[in-house]
Amino acid sequence: MNDNSETESPNDNTLERRDFGKVLLAGAVAGGVALTQSPQKAQAAGNKWSATGLKAGVSHQRPNMLTPDHLNYLKQMGVEYLEVRVPSSNSSYDEIMRIRETVEGAGLHVFEIMLSDKYSSHEFALGTDKRDEDIAIFNRFVKDLGKAGIDTITYAWHTGGSYRTGQTTMRGCKTRLFELEEGLKRSNPHAPHEYDDEEMWANYTYFIERVLPVAEDAGVRLQLHPNDPPVTHAGVARLFRSVENYKRAMDIANNSPYSGILFCTGSFGQMFGPDGEGEDVEAAIRHFGSMEQIYQVHYRNVSSTMPDFYETFPDNGYQNMYKLMKALGEVNFNGVVCPDHVPEPLDSKADKTTAEAYIFGYIRAAIQAVNTELGLDA
Repeated sequence: MNDNSETESPNDNTLERRDFGKVLLAGAVAGGVALTQSPQKAQAAGNKWSATGLKAGVSHQRPNMLTPDHLNYLKQMGVEYLEVRVPSSNSSYDEIMRIRETVEGAGLHVFEIMLSDKYSSHEFALGTDKRDEDIAIFNRFVKDLGKAGIDTITYAWHTGGSYRTGQTTMRGCKTRLFELEEGLKRSNPHAPHEYDDEEMWANYTYFIERVLPVAEDAGVRLQLHPNDPPVTHAGVARLFRSVENYKRAMDIANNSPYSGILFCTGSFGQMFGPDGEGEDVEAAIRHFGSMEQIYQVHYRNVSSTMPDFYETFPDNGYQNMYKLMKALGEVNFNGVVCPDHVPEPLDSKADKTTAEAYIFGYIRAAIQAVNTELGLDA
């Protein structure tokens, strides 16, 4: 998907059906499942993905994780595409190519590489006098990604505040807890004053006006992650807390095909919504998906909307995750679906990969079920 030289590009008309029958779907299903390609459909302009659609991916990977054993484990879980995060101090073109060659040498693909310390810079989010320095670092990296054939990068507007206020246990696992009343007590160490919505929108527009043209020229798509938690607190307006604000962001970018969304179902599921009862996440998928503005999905469930929530496995939160997967299939979403914020088992006999494997199995099974229901597996 990221390089015209790939021998097994998803949009190659000569691509043979992949046989996933030998792939272990751990946890959610018993035994292997054959998930084959459906007939090719017309592709949207600028979209390199096969319209056969949903793919299993993995997020939050670091360069030191890309060992033969770990990459083999990901293949066993049915993963095809990786999101990799690097610090700006080790983000050269040579490092990008090293990561790509390592991943592809294992028979996998790089979906994106992002800057772990600059993807959500306080400098450009808050409009400090150092924002141009960070924008320059970001733009240099975007240019190198384009040169290396990596066509997607994440950015965010996580403007301080508490990412979590505690933890709780759920099905024998530790998981993140956020309680708004507790979060409102905390100060923002990065903000010299309070920032209202319009000041933050001005900073966002400044960033887009300077980064989007570079991304378009490099052929690299910018995908915006929602605020997490999606609520203003700690003195700084968090813009990406609603569907309407996301629409405004896409409008600021003139709905460019190089401006889109990393659709985190957990973050969207936490949102208050216009009536305080939560956003219609399925409708949001249909809207942004029909606009071809969803590039990647972080597949996570939560216990409830704001003000208080904790993160869950896909099958025991308040959202019907199969319906969300089906909505993705119905809008011909043709990107990757990844586990996100995997709960950590309390049992000393298990580790995080045990819970992660369960979610990989759930994702693969849901993809197969959607393909079958929509008649895309024949």
